[in-house]
Amino acid sequence: MASLLSFLIFASLSLANAKSNSTLTPINRDLYHSSADLLEEIKALVHRHPDKLTVETIKTGNKGYKAEITVVTYCRSRKETDDRSKFRILLSFGQHGRELITTELAFRILSILSEEQFLPDVDAASLNNTLDKLVIKVVPMENVNGRKLVEGGDLCERRNGRGVDLNRNWSVDWGKKEKDYDPYEENPGTGPFSEPETQIMRKLALTFDPHIWVNVHSGMEALFMPYDHRNTTPDGAPSEQMRSLLSKLNNVHFHKHCIIGSGGGSVGYLAHGTATDFMYEVVKVPMAFTFEIYGDTTASSKDCFKMFNPVDVTTFHRVLNDWSSSFFTIFKLGPHQLDGNSSKAMASTSEKFVSIDEYLDGYLVERRNRYGKKMEVLDVGMQEIRTYFRLFLLSSVLLLFMFCSRIARSKSSRPIVSALPI
Repeated sequence: MASLLSFLIFASLSLANAKSNSTLTPINRDLYHSSADLLEEIKALVHRHPDKLTVETIKTGNKGYKAEITVVTYCRSRKETDDRSKFRILLSFGQHGRELITTELAFRILSILSEEQFLPDVDAASLNNTLDKLVIKVVPMENVNGRKLVEGGDLCERRNGRGVDLNRNWSVDWGKKEKDYDPYEENPGTGPFSEPETQIMRKLALTFDPHIWVNVHSGMEALFMPYDHRNTTPDGAPSEQMRSLLSKLNNVHFHKHCIIGSGGGSVGYLAHGTATDFMYEVVKVPMAFTFEIYGDTTASSKDCFKMFNPVDVTTFHRVLNDWSSSFFTIFKLGPHQLDGNSSKAMASTSEKFVSIDEYLDGYLVERRNRYGKKMEVLDVGMQEIRTYFRLFLLSSVLLLFMFCSRIARSKSSRPIVSALPI
């Protein structure tokens, strides 16, 4: 009797679980590319337009975990890709695996830049004149490993391949946990830049030195500026310039429907260790944004694909059309917004302070990428290098202090000789 009762309980639980799973929206394969197909199509697009597009795949790893990021560079004259007089824009998509719509937007923007697709009601000559002055780097899928987990059936996964939230793994205010901290959603890693993906992105940002950064997400509809770890925005003219540009985007493309403000003050919670705060605070990007391009507030919290991605054809294309148009408005208005602050905006990377931690980590990532060798540097080794450097600085300061003190004592101990004859 007991065994029969156990069987009935098990059967009822299995049936309930099956019904629950059947209510979850699967990935619409007719609308969305797989990660492999999307990256292949992007590389094929670059191959068809070598006059204006280039692509590189950056790989690195640590502790047995490997990651790679594809970076596409747009410049109408490839010879001028490193021209520091051009206005530089860095865009990142797919930082969270479950936000598939963001990577589709990256593909749409690249298709328009290559002129395989077109924006409605846009003068081609005017657009080309705008694009002549820009270098745009696009990361179409920052979190490839996390995306593969989503495609494997874990539709709510936002973290990378070893369970770290890449948008909590940056150094600004890293590791702070709010009362509503969810370790599954917001695991910041073992330390700032513990993850290969964030190491690659940091190196890219420091070397490219963009004037505009946009980190593209989904989950709601919003246009965010710094800060994520505070409920305030920066003071002064830079903040007003960012807000002005966002207001124009909201009015022109979104009928004032998007939330505008700081991520920390608008989204309902503070986020620590984010990419956008790092770009603004450390890289000194004059305009650093986080865009949230879609969210279904009616979806169940367990129905993640529906919550973060359009599931019907009409909404899918509306989102891509509206947001791709908004990016081309940024390409046009961004340089003008910064004209009044051009001396800061056009500063080169060499004029910016970079900490020893940033330099060492960036240098080592660059060596791995340049020579293609597996030059893994253990975290312990990196910590020792930093510790020795700091000890060197401290000892230098102490020696200088002792030297100055000795000079001061020697001067004070000398006999005072009168200038008057005795």
